[in-house]
Amino acid sequence: MHLRHCSARPNVSAAITSLLVLAVVCVIPPGMAAAWTPREALEATGHKVRVLLSDTELKKPEHSVERRTRLVAIIGERFSCEEMSRRSLGDEWMKLTEGEQQEFSRLFRTLLAKSYASKIEGYAGEPIHYLDERLANGYAVVRAQIVASKNEFLLDFRMVEKAGDWLVYDVVVDGISLMNSYRGQFARVLTFASTEGLLQRMREKADQPVHARAD
Repeated sequence: MHLRHCSARPNVSAAITSLLVLAVVCVIPPGMAAAWTPREALEATGHKVRVLLSDTELKKPEHSVERRTRLVAIIGERFSCEEMSRRSLGDEWMKLTEGEQQEFSRLFRTLLAKSYASKIEGYAGEPIHYLDERLANGYAVVRAQIVASKNEFLLDFRMVEKAGDWLVYDVVVDGISLMNSYRGQFARVLTFASTEGLLQRMREKADQPVHARAD
């Protein structure tokens, strides 16, 4: 199974990689998360990821695995993988047992984090401008814009509040949804494989070393 990026528009993959850098936040100390708005959480992300990636000691080749491992952990902690899993599988989600749902979410978290870790390490740091924030019933959309040298992209960070914290469950780049991309990939696998077959493919990918590609 391949977890590829949506490539319906030139440079969309690069934009998704850039915005995911901002969607990855280190764990916030207890008592602070609830006071943050979704936009503030995203703004804090950029700073925390830059600190990690600019660490001169971790840039040394002998620390490459440690650096990648820490980055994978940060990414995984800040996705609402239960929400993402439910949305990416659609109607198939309810056909899974509770145990299968938990395993799918765990595997999806690992694969997603591994897939984007290598790309985040190459993030060029294009400026991101936050335009507005909309909240309703525990969900939020933060609209932003990436201005690169030759392209501009509008981004919608879709977030959900969980236990007083804001987690990303989808990002839409100029109308292209990351979750829709994964939903299509999972649906294609399920046309010739059972849900157990899908889980087995995900297990095999998740078991690969952290430095290996997961897409």
